[in-house]
Amino acid sequence: MRRFCCLVFLLVISWVTVPQTAVHATTQPVTVYLHGHNGNRHSMLALMAAAKRQKQATPALVMTVSAAGQVTCYGQLTAHTPRPLVQVVFLDRHELDYHRLRRWLYNVLATLNSRYGVRQVNLVAHSLGNTAVLFYLLRWGNDAHLPQVAKWVSIAGNFDGIAGMHLQPQHNHLNANGRPHLLAPAFRQAMLWRDRFPAVAILNIYGNLADGSASDGRILNASSRALGFLVAGRAASYTERRFSGPAAQHSRLRENPQVATAANDFLWPASVRSN
Repeated sequence: MRRFCCLVFLLVISWVTVPQTAVHATTQPVTVYLHGHNGNRHSMLALMAAAKRQKQATPALVMTVSAAGQVTCYGQLTAHTPRPLVQVVFLDRHELDYHRLRRWLYNVLATLNSRYGVRQVNLVAHSLGNTAVLFYLLRWGNDAHLPQVAKWVSIAGNFDGIAGMHLQPQHNHLNANGRPHLLAPAFRQAMLWRDRFPAVAILNIYGNLADGSASDGRILNASSRALGFLVAGRAASYTERRFSGPAAQHSRLRENPQVATAANDFLWPASVRSN
């Protein structure tokens, strides 16, 4: 535990730098991490620390996005950075509107393209960060002028609403064809656009508390798994991973070492983990 805490501390310290302005073209995939609702700069650090430890990935940039959509970059990304990791921090942590969320992600990826020459990215998102990813892909996923998304790790995604907000708790389920029985407004909108979804490889991770709630304590499993219906026949590949028990609680999934390992093996399958 002491070693892990020290690693996270070093990650944070290494990112406290002056804003990066130089252009460094890179042709390798860049892995971008997005936090969820009410998240902050600490939210995705455990996942990124595991990527560094297991797969020799390199924390390269922190990109903050203001409420107005302005992107500021800290750190260094060059063509020689091995397996670069980028942390995205939305300064307005409480935004729920998917139109704004997807625009913020657009600004991030457009900046990676114009400033650093990034042509391909992987995306790792938790909770509402996945809403930004989904609606970005439905709108700009096939835009050749932007970095192409190769892989997407969705953790605790809320694709068909949040119990208590859009749907009543424990009242939803997936039909035999994978379609949710109840449809939240944003899910209905996504269904209208799903023909636009690009050929992205997806790992969809969700948690089940195994307490009869069919949820991770925040998001119904039916909502998280609804992604499979949206992308069926369109995604390059689609795999679901269920994690159960107390460590599969909505926020704790980000800290779960097994979740991190599953994500890392999906993102970098040919690599050898270090001890």
